[in-house]
Amino acid sequence: MSIRSCVWVMMVFCTSMIASISVVATASEPVFQVDFSDQMEPLRAVNGTNLWAPFSLESFQNSNDAVKQARFSLVRLHDCPWDNDGQRLVDVHQIFGNLSADPQNPENYYFKPTDDYIDRILHDGGSKVLYRLGSSIEHTTEHYFTGPPADPERYAEICAGIVRHYNHGWANGFYWNIQYWEIWNEPDLCPQMWSNTDFQTYCDFYVTVAKRLHAEFPEIRIGGPGLTGANLEKLGMLADACRQAGVPFDFCSWHGYASVPEQLLDTPAQVRQLLDTKGFTKTELHLNEWHYFPAPWSEVHGLAGGAERRNFWRNAPEGINGYDAAAFVGYVLSRWQDTPLDMGNYYATGLTTWGLIGPDAELRKPYYTHIAFADLLEKYPMRVRTSDTQYISLLGGVRGDNGRAILVSCWKQNQEHLEIAVRGVAPSGEVRIKRLDRDHNLTEETLTYTDGLLRIDNSPGSFVLLIEWP
Repeated sequence: MSIRSCVWVMMVFCTSMIASISVVATASEPVFQVDFSDQMEPLRAVNGTNLWAPFSLESFQNSNDAVKQARFSLVRLHDCPWDNDGQRLVDVHQIFGNLSADPQNPENYYFKPTDDYIDRILHDGGSKVLYRLGSSIEHTTEHYFTGPPADPERYAEICAGIVRHYNHGWANGFYWNIQYWEIWNEPDLCPQMWSNTDFQTYCDFYVTVAKRLHAEFPEIRIGGPGLTGANLEKLGMLADACRQAGVPFDFCSWHGYASVPEQLLDTPAQVRQLLDTKGFTKTELHLNEWHYFPAPWSEVHGLAGGAERRNFWRNAPEGINGYDAAAFVGYVLSRWQDTPLDMGNYYATGLTTWGLIGPDAELRKPYYTHIAFADLLEKYPMRVRTSDTQYISLLGGVRGDNGRAILVSCWKQNQEHLEIAVRGVAPSGEVRIKRLDRDHNLTEETLTYTDGLLRIDNSPGSFVLLIEWP
């Protein structure tokens, strides 16, 4: 295990021990405590997403401002055509329609819609971009563009043309310095994303594309494979292929659709340990598709239960976009601070089933959690010591001598009376609370506290609170 891995393990262990000792040694004190005078490391911006605001209908349904307010750290470009009807976006075959044409001829590329889409993200929204090179998922009976490219070398040249356009000004392009370039998506999902069940085929393809891109663009970060889960065997195969070929493995990506937080919280340390043993100690960890998912796949992406069950999971308070999901998001974002994860990308900003923003531009519950987390990250960027319990997390932050705040995420626990012992602030005063639960969407209220003890009454069930000291 590398020194970096040991540090992460010790940080998690020590944080847990501090919380346990504080509870056992002072049984009369509340379980939940925050000490604003005990500063730790800066909060980490693991609040990425997939997709930007859709622009195919923006003349009468514009969600650009709502997406900007979420202040996503990194926007992954995957499935963009499915969120923008009729637009040729991002996918290699959408930009380069004739895959047998000359990759050196700029007239064979169609960049304009993707130019406008990325421009909104970088310059209107202020977020960074991860460009996924490959194809969007195909849920069709016949699969047209998700098979391994017939000519990997030619495909790599096309990818180089796309990078050159956005980073080196080629083909009336730009100098946008997009750093993250991901090679394909979910090559372990056959046949929706890859038609060959032999994962070595993908590893060989990755090596071909990564070698070509690194030769011309040594400054960019190249990664993948965007697996459906943290399959350590397959990730190890890709790491071995990269080491043997001497090609970059700058970030390692995988996905998680989870019914309990541990499914997302435990994998970063496992992947970190694997990559360290393979010699990739500096490879970033990106869990770049994730979502709360308590539902059967057959009822969300199948015909089981029909439209009634699909609508239930999509829209019910306890479904994949309800108030349980909102608290799950807050809990995971908070607890990721104690893992070696470098980036998480929620799936997704839009799209009917998965979106933070629904098909009629309605803002769903998890959207407001992202707003609260972004507020904490932007206004109170230095983390402070807190104590937690399972499925109730406190994430505290400060800015200099003025700002103080806590993000509380309670997932499916009936914590109707929350008591928090606070240190490092005046022993009595007022706080401003933004409440997110079944009936509220960051509704503001003011509470007073005395003798260093903040008491908050909550409705039963899941909730998120952003507590700020004015």
